[in-house]
Amino acid sequence: MRASLICTSIVALCLSFHARAETLLQVKSSQYLVSAITRNMFRLPTPDQDLVLLSAHRGSWEVYPENSAYALQDAWNSQIETVEVDARFTADKEVVLSHDYRIERESTGSGLLYEQSYSQIQQADLRDRHGRVFKDAQGRTAKFLTFSAALDLLAQYVTDDGRGYVMIVDVKGAVDDQDPTDPTELMQRCLDILAAKRNPQLSKAVVFKLKGKDAVDVGTFLHRTTYDPNAIGGLIIVENPDDDSVKDSNNDPHQDTVYDQWNVAPFPVQFEMNQFYRGDGLQAYFGYVDQKQGLATYHESNYYPEGVANSAGKCCFGHNTDPTSNAPGGIVPDYRGDPEMAIVNRTNLITTDWPDVVGDMLRALGRRNTGELSR
Repeated sequence: MRASLICTSIVALCLSFHARAETLLQVKSSQYLVSAITRNMFRLPTPDQDLVLLSAHRGSWEVYPENSAYALQDAWNSQIETVEVDARFTADKEVVLSHDYRIERESTGSGLLYEQSYSQIQQADLRDRHGRVFKDAQGRTAKFLTFSAALDLLAQYVTDDGRGYVMIVDVKGAVDDQDPTDPTELMQRCLDILAAKRNPQLSKAVVFKLKGKDAVDVGTFLHRTTYDPNAIGGLIIVENPDDDSVKDSNNDPHQDTVYDQWNVAPFPVQFEMNQFYRGDGLQAYFGYVDQKQGLATYHESNYYPEGVANSAGKCCFGHNTDPTSNAPGGIVPDYRGDPEMAIVNRTNLITTDWPDVVGDMLRALGRRNTGELSR
């Protein structure tokens, strides 16, 4: 297994060098310390903390195509301290940023991402969240971004004295029986690409995110990757219990063996809990008295595009909150679109489609003291 990973990693690194980043927007320098961002991200959350971090989900995609260079830069230029991007393999093992495993919604292309080469998907132009093909003021379209190119963009913001922003990389696993993606292989490839940049300050600005079931366990995960908490910004584990546990408001986190073993991992971990409704079985995790790691949650915009995508990128479920919509199923309540639920929980980080709105709400509650990120 290790030998095959090394061989495929060498191929991927060679492929990645042809896709250098192009700075499409003016780079605005950061006053934040990367170390302060990650320190606050992974600390034990307390009810009275005055700083909740924000992460722009897929970048600023109210305006720009999601996961595009434009969306990433606009978020950082708006002083959002982190952005979350989605990493997937193409057929020829290039790592590209795409939330969906099919590319119709995101672009003018079609078909399964894992069945197409990087050169094939580069023929497509990206769409905005309303389905329109994006063009900037100079008439340029947006293209699928490689992970390597995204790192090059982030490097433009990270300085030698440790200031900059953070990128959270959501490592996507297989979506069906035909998808050959091994999430630990994909993460290893990302680590190899990052290491090839030979930029320690950049490495500290990258945080990886995996589902608990994909990370398996601490020992297996560390054996199969070269993840080093002293060289990388950190690790987020998405640990949402099964549907039956979520529905049970009396669910006890102490009975969750996966959660428990990562909670005592010998390096900083943050858990992301994505509630579906108030008082569901995940609520107990936010008040877990034995919590030793950071906690995060996720708030998405349910307005556009119509539907809520699941984590495998099977976008979209029959759901919307637009009363003028003709989508099948009409309006279906989904409290993941309610920012108040994310804010009231004891969390270090909120990943959201609306960082500006959620930021204003946090400020009103005295929980957005970003001055802490400058020291």
